[in-house]
This record gives sequence, structure tokens and C-alpha cells, in this order.
Amino acid sequence: MIRESSITLYSGKRIRQYVLLRLDSALSGGGVNYDYSVITVEHVLPQNPSEGSKWLQWFPDEEERIQYVHRIGNLVLLSRNKNSEAQNYDFDKKKEKYFFSKKGVCPFVLTTQVLQQSVWTPEVIQQRQEDCLQSLRKIWRL
Repeated sequence: MIRESSITLYSGKRIRQYVLLRLDSALSGGGVNYDYSVITVEHVLPQNPSEGSKWLQWFPDEEERIQYVHRIGNLVLLSRNKNSEAQNYDFDKKKEKYFFSKKGVCPFVLTTQVLQQSVWTPEVIQQRQEDCLQSLRKIWRL
């Protein structure tokens, strides 16, 4: 049974993408067609936040920040174009790039869940992590 709330998807790009796509498909009710060649995995909390960013206020402890970066709760799906737009921006600007750019609407349920959040703190990531793991338990009957 999956119980560990600090599970990360750091290694294995293909595994990381597969797990997130499977989760997204289940959350959307199935029947979704994905263009795998343009889908990428985005870290909402960036791996390398900019100096003076809100990320460093929300995650002042570098070790703690590193622990959250690769957690399932911090990962979303984006098209390659949208991912390059999102960069290391602060959370509000990232949401703008995810959802309101000229390159169209984000079709992924996992990613649209982010729009509901006003902040992206350790508590938010932890709750999302638990929600994702609960969904994976149901999907794979773990």
C-alpha cells in the first residue's frame, strides 16, 4: 500500500510522465487522447527559484525546498511550449502562463487543479501529494 507522503518522482523521466498521465486520465474520467510527443512534466515549485522570489519566502529552508520539488504533489503536465513559458516565475505568473497565455488552454486535469490555489506552500503541496497518492491507490488497487 502507498503510505509514504514524501514519495518523489525524481528518477526516470518516462516513469514520472507515465504516472502523471495515468493519474490525469483517471481524474478526467478516461477517454482522453494525449499527444505524448509534446507533453512535459513541470515543477510548480521550480528546481532553481530566482533570488528574491516568493518561492524563497514560502520555502526559506533550502533542504526543505529540495524535498518538495520532485514530489508528485508539485508536478503537473504541460505542453512543451507552455512549459518553456512557465520557467522559474513566481506562482501567480506561472498560473498565468499555464492558463491564460496565447498558446491555448491547458487540457490537463492535474494542472487545472493548480488554478484553485492562491499560494503554493509546503502545506498545499503536502495536501495535493496525499490526494494524488489516494487516487493512485484507487487506480492501481494498492
